[in-house]
Amino acid sequence: MLSKNMYEKTLQAIGLDQKQAAVYIACLESGPSKIPEIAREADIKRTTAYGIVDELVALGLLSASYKGKTKLYRAADPETLMELVNERKEKLISIMPDLSDLFLTRNVRPKIAFFEGREALRKIYDDVLECSSKQVRMIARVRHHNEAVGDAFVKEFIRKRIARGIHAQVLHPKSGDLYTKDRGTEDPKLKRQVRYLPAHVFHAAAIMIYDHKVAMVSTREENFGFIIESKEFSNTLSAYFDFMWGLGSREPDLD
Repeated sequence: MLSKNMYEKTLQAIGLDQKQAAVYIACLESGPSKIPEIAREADIKRTTAYGIVDELVALGLLSASYKGKTKLYRAADPETLMELVNERKEKLISIMPDLSDLFLTRNVRPKIAFFEGREALRKIYDDVLECSSKQVRMIARVRHHNEAVGDAFVKEFIRKRIARGIHAQVLHPKSGDLYTKDRGTEDPKLKRQVRYLPAHVFHAAAIMIYDHKVAMVSTREENFGFIIESKEFSNTLSAYFDFMWGLGSREPDLD
């Protein structure tokens, strides 16, 4: 077994302070106890112990009961510690997008990376698959997209995107493109929503907006692409995308 000191250090590592850890361990070892007994076992002042016990009760790590007129405190099942850790983790996850925004706004300068040739272009898609938001907005002409990086590669990208839980909102040409179950159409199973716009507004093979990045893949003729990492630029393109999404139709013209 680990030493008492090691238990206390581990509890401190998950967010308890030194006195809270000492009191919780003391209660685990002693069973239902009065506060003076807890203070003695935890090697802290009795007056301090009252406040620490109240804190642990609020965290759900101690509970009170009575034996006659005597108030006793017992430690909660250590599984409660896991629940506490998970609760704190969920709270942190909920504010991570805002924290990331603050970091990017003040600490990250806009960056641009260029890619030339089919093999290099495929690295853009690897970056998309790492998006933390699990959301990618795409403007794509399916035929040009397939020609730029390869039909088999696009199929594998879609498979990986779905496996990683990344949802795609896609704008496609309303006519003159490829429309199958796998490409160019909406399918919840493929985590893909689609809207259609007039074909004349599509020129690049694909534009992808994700996290605070905008990526473009050119047609096979130009054979290049880039990723711009910029909060302002990505927010601007996202706003344009949302505007166009609102104008788009739900069905293509298949005549």
